[in-house]
Amino acid sequence: MKYIYITLVLALSGCAHIDYKPTVNPYNALSDLVKKYNLNAQALTCKGVNASDCLAFVHDINQLMLAHPDNTAILSVAAYTFYKSGRSTQAQQVINTLLNKANPPLNVITLGVTLAIDQGNLAKAKSIAQYGVDVFGTEASPYLQMASIHYAQASYTIASNYLQLSAKFGLDNTTYYYHKGLIEEANANNIHACNYYQQALKANPNHKKAKAKYTKLSILGNCLS
Repeated sequence: MKYIYITLVLALSGCAHIDYKPTVNPYNALSDLVKKYNLNAQALTCKGVNASDCLAFVHDINQLMLAHPDNTAILSVAAYTFYKSGRSTQAQQVINTLLNKANPPLNVITLGVTLAIDQGNLAKAKSIAQYGVDVFGTEASPYLQMASIHYAQASYTIASNYLQLSAKFGLDNTTYYYHKGLIEEANANNIHACNYYQQALKANPNHKKAKAKYTKLSILGNCLS
């Protein structure tokens, strides 16, 4: 009888293991979410005719973040999602958590700089961007952000130098020419600015900001053609 009881306990124990739901791999869950909202094919857009269902995505990424509160990849996507959907305060909270972690990834640094610039805190933006330059010195984006910060501070020569470094490390031509135009226009070199905006449009005819700048300077008679 005792032998039968032990066998029954072991059998029930085996059933308990069979019924146990395994822990979901956080990276697989995040990948499924990215595929669900087609973010592997296009950037998250919360406005316009091609907008994603951002409210649903925010809900889903929130649930995933609650299930895996220390996962850097999930937190990074959550911060980006909050920012794109207009939840800057939530985005800042998550970015603060990520920046306090060891070795935050480049996308976290980039968003951290963007949030600081949006808040008008250029000193903080410069500090984060400098970390990006120090750690990711072969990537274009930290140099471009440093250029943007110095441009905002009217340090146009330094901004131009950082823009050149960004181009050296792979910045696309459209972005380079557009920002070069901004710097030249800020220096009142409108003919040169017009030329750079024109080059930006040659690289990408759909660049709305470059088109607007070029059109304005053309109307004011600052373009050669």
